[in-house]
Amino acid sequence: MLTMALLGGALMKGWAQVPGTCGELAQGILGKQALHITCPIDCWVSAEVSLEPGQGNIDGLQDRSKTRRALEKLLDQWQLRNHYDVQINLHNPLPKGKGMASSTADLCATLYALAQACQRTLTTQELSNLILAIEPSDGLFLPGISIFDHRSGSKAETITSKIPAIDLLIYDMGGEVDTVIFNSQEELIELNIAKVGQVQQAFDLLVSGLQSGERKKIGQGATISALANQNILPKVNLEIIAEETTALGALGVAIAHSGTTLGILVEREQREKQEKLWQWMNEQSQAYTYLGHYRLVGGGPRYQQS
Repeated sequence: MLTMALLGGALMKGWAQVPGTCGELAQGILGKQALHITCPIDCWVSAEVSLEPGQGNIDGLQDRSKTRRALEKLLDQWQLRNHYDVQINLHNPLPKGKGMASSTADLCATLYALAQACQRTLTTQELSNLILAIEPSDGLFLPGISIFDHRSGSKAETITSKIPAIDLLIYDMGGEVDTVIFNSQEELIELNIAKVGQVQQAFDLLVSGLQSGERKKIGQGATISALANQNILPKVNLEIIAEETTALGALGVAIAHSGTTLGILVEREQREKQEKLWQWMNEQSQAYTYLGHYRLVGGGPRYQQS
């Protein structure tokens, strides 16, 4: 029990990290559900949470109101809110407003760290309920590569826990997108329904490719979904980038469907192709910002080994 663990005023600590994302491998409305296939990358967001007996003070989330709201709600659920002071130290290298799940990663890392500090288990369903009460969220907290209903949480299903050896050259195409405002647009549902055929094709290819390990199918599915999203949130020269990078040996492209991020998917062992792709993007007159070279990883929390 937590009260026993804190007997005598001992300081309890928890630490957890979760991956950021390169947007989504695919996203759209299927069967009246707003679904996406996750695209976690090895750009880690970590949180350290400390609790000690106190009056309910929370320190460390002054500029993260969404994370604070979720933390307070979980403390209330566990009847701890007014009995302990909480200190949070967050490390988040993800840029905001780019579709790399910065705020979702903040929320998930913090809540997982709190659960560890309290010696409790936080299920994916409980976490989903907490974060979706704040805003539409990425499924990066689910294990492996997964399908997630980012609005209602009605579907949360792992496609595979065996992560294909895919690297991503990630770029910011410019601008910033507010997730809450974007997802509240009245015309969004109609626009998504219009591309349902392409989305279904993308999901079919991705599920098949992820389960079989056929990386070409993964790239094809991600590209179809990316191009289908051009009528919703267009990215400059995306069609040209997809065509030219594929000709240079890329598997395809993945985007943030409600953000500004673009990822060029390439087989991990193909270093020469990666260099050619980087050089081609670097030569383009359009002012893309290179964000880095990352690996596709599985979702879910990682904890500090004791």
